[in-house]
Amino acid sequence: MVKITIIGGGSSTFTPPLMRLFIESEVLRGSTITLMDINAYRLKIMESLSKHLVKKFKADLKVEATTSQKESLVDADFVITAIAVGGVDAWEKDIEIPAKYGIYMPVGDSIGPGGIMRAFRHIPVLVSVGKDLEEVSPDAIVFNYTNPVTANTMAMNKYTKVKAFGLCSCSSIPEDADYLGRILGINPNELALPPLVGGLNHCAAILQLRLKDGRDAFELLREKGGVKGRWWAIAFQNFIFENYGILPYCPGHWTEFFPSLCQLAEDEEYKGRAQGLRTILGGHIHDLNRQREKAKKWEALLEKISRGEEEEIPLENVLPRGESIIVVKIIESFLENRNEIHVVNVENRGAISNLPDDAVVEVSCVVGRYGINPIHVGSLPKPIAALLNSHVEAQKLTVEAAITGDRQLAYEAFLQDPNIAARLTPEKAKKLLNEMLEAHAAYLPQFQDA
Repeated sequence: MVKITIIGGGSSTFTPPLMRLFIESEVLRGSTITLMDINAYRLKIMESLSKHLVKKFKADLKVEATTSQKESLVDADFVITAIAVGGVDAWEKDIEIPAKYGIYMPVGDSIGPGGIMRAFRHIPVLVSVGKDLEEVSPDAIVFNYTNPVTANTMAMNKYTKVKAFGLCSCSSIPEDADYLGRILGINPNELALPPLVGGLNHCAAILQLRLKDGRDAFELLREKGGVKGRWWAIAFQNFIFENYGILPYCPGHWTEFFPSLCQLAEDEEYKGRAQGLRTILGGHIHDLNRQREKAKKWEALLEKISRGEEEEIPLENVLPRGESIIVVKIIESFLENRNEIHVVNVENRGAISNLPDDAVVEVSCVVGRYGINPIHVGSLPKPIAALLNSHVEAQKLTVEAAITGDRQLAYEAFLQDPNIAARLTPEKAKKLLNEMLEAHAAYLPQFQDA
């Protein structure tokens, strides 16, 4: 019986599928799930929904809720952080303000000016979670889903004494036999999974993949002429595979690491709004109006369910199962000492030979009672390693600036970021930084105080 605390537990998109996984877990029977959020209204909805589901499906779980961060962490064994300081409105600014300067980021939540600003908003909060845990539950393990995962996890590890790891919905892809079998044209049952994985969050790849009989799946893929399909993301996967010999996953995020690919399509014109515009590869810049509409529909439905008005709707028809959320599998593997291999964001410690030891990398790890330990996967292709090293240095500067509120460090982080460096002069980079700091001033007290 364990206690699991969700910081950001009022989320209508993350908490429901997570609750389903808790309900279905035999290992977690008898556990306490504590929801914490600063938004009391959304927290109440998720508390009511969670208790309703626990009762309906006769799950042996206890659900609690509080708006007090420290209170929620008392006696916690595991903590899952999934926050969004400033919400969708702040995310929109992270996309639209850089677009005025000619920087078009399809997602804008990990790297580039948007990723850096998101880190500035989130790192102080996440470090405060770690500091609270030092006082009330020093042995708790933190699983951070909050973007940018790499910088946030790096900050928690550097500025607190808690054990913090990063997870992402993309982390589940290398475990998905059906998906890999489909894109590779290989029977999923023949694949030897999980494969060896390495990189940074949102720019990680399958480095080695074999069949159960020992054959190299990448050799078979070359013989077939690459991944088949017309979707733009497949074309990008083939580009990386053909040039670097690795298979990227989460290609929509990967493209942001290549400034030359973050351009608008020739027939697209920026007219003051970047969201929804098509990029050079054929993908679209994330449209947050769709995000808002989707969230409203979910919240309306979930509010009905929390009141018991949708009593007859089966769980599987209401809530996504959450296959992309692997945190429950990882907790189970830890508790039962299964020593399973999962993809986790951890301190490198030599797992990837040509990235710094203190970088936070997304890599194959063994999970059991002895911890979450990265596997030595060797070296990345040299050009990829060179690219990611630049981002690691930008992340280190970002973390320092987020904690200190030092505008000079923030400026240096902007100058180090490859997307900004590829498009803006130092003067324009500083102008962009100042405009974004001003736009997010309500969520960045450390910079205002400085």
